[in-house]
Amino acid sequence: MADSFSATVRDVSSDGKGIIEAPDGQVLFVAGVWPGEVLQLTRKRTGRDVTVRVDEILEASPSRILPRCASHSAGVCGGCPWMFVDYDAQVEQKHRRLERSLLRLGHVEAKRDFAIAPRPFEYRNRAQFKSDGKALGYVARETHDIADIAECPILTPINNRKLRALRTALPNSAWTPSKKRQWTTIDIDDERERVMIDQRQPFRQGNSDQNTFIINWLKDCIFELDEVDSIVELFCGSGNFTKVLAETSASHIVAVEGDDASIAQLTAQGLRGVTGIRANLFSESDIRTLVPNVNGRLGVVLDPPREGLKERAALTTLFSNARWVVYIACDLATWERDCGFLSECGLSPQEARGLDMFPQTPHMEILSVFTRA
Repeated sequence: MADSFSATVRDVSSDGKGIIEAPDGQVLFVAGVWPGEVLQLTRKRTGRDVTVRVDEILEASPSRILPRCASHSAGVCGGCPWMFVDYDAQVEQKHRRLERSLLRLGHVEAKRDFAIAPRPFEYRNRAQFKSDGKALGYVARETHDIADIAECPILTPINNRKLRALRTALPNSAWTPSKKRQWTTIDIDDERERVMIDQRQPFRQGNSDQNTFIINWLKDCIFELDEVDSIVELFCGSGNFTKVLAETSASHIVAVEGDDASIAQLTAQGLRGVTGIRANLFSESDIRTLVPNVNGRLGVVLDPPREGLKERAALTTLFSNARWVVYIACDLATWERDCGFLSECGLSPQEARGLDMFPQTPHMEILSVFTRA
């Protein structure tokens, strides 16, 4: 069964899709549209499944622009869902989402700001491509097919050269996936010559400019916070932020990470006062048995993946003893949830700054500071 109607986009969801209300009150989510736009739509229902097609944009947003990527314009690649909108409007939308989050949490007194990206394009310092031996690119929009990509405007120039070099090897039978795999993964990094085939890259922030911003922000934060005897850093990776912590007055830094290779890289740096511990921070048993209890004045720094603090109960003692917490989050929803946990541990937010790590996408980082009254 299908029906057609016109509707106005009232907002965007956390994954960047436009939110629309049908005449019968059903809320629909549509990709590639922007708040305020008036659309002519066709809705098709097949059992419980509902699909929506944009037939015409009756009134376009003044923020709508011609995408810089031909694959985006063709509706093939879904990697940059906001590339059809000018950068100022993207930033405004992300800033507004953070403000609404702070309002919901009741944190209206927290210091806030938004750090825009110096380069809305040519910023991505690493990428993972998919290949079946014939095509090479990203996952196509709303499918599991490969979007064959010749050039990517968000990659750094070095990485675009790497992409072009890889494409000269097509077709490539060595990249044909096994029967158990859907595709072969090919990872590149603008600081590494070697291409990684079906291997996991050690974590690195994907935008070097914004990573430098976070490092400088962290230095300023630590300088302004109360001095502590020890710092526990959760999800430390290979030491991106540990280097900053090692320069503080804290006599002992406990850096915890679940990846063996990252801990090995961290240990090899020989940072002053740093003890690296391999522990799965999504495992209650690992937290209780491997993460030590730290006495004295304590600070906590964490930069978790999207899941945030999943094992909160096992971490209650650690956060309840902390004088302050610096929390760098990459998902607004889990950060909101974890704010409630930190509040239960007696910590209050002093700062919540948005940061645009990945322009052309709805993704946003939150740089936050919590202190004990």
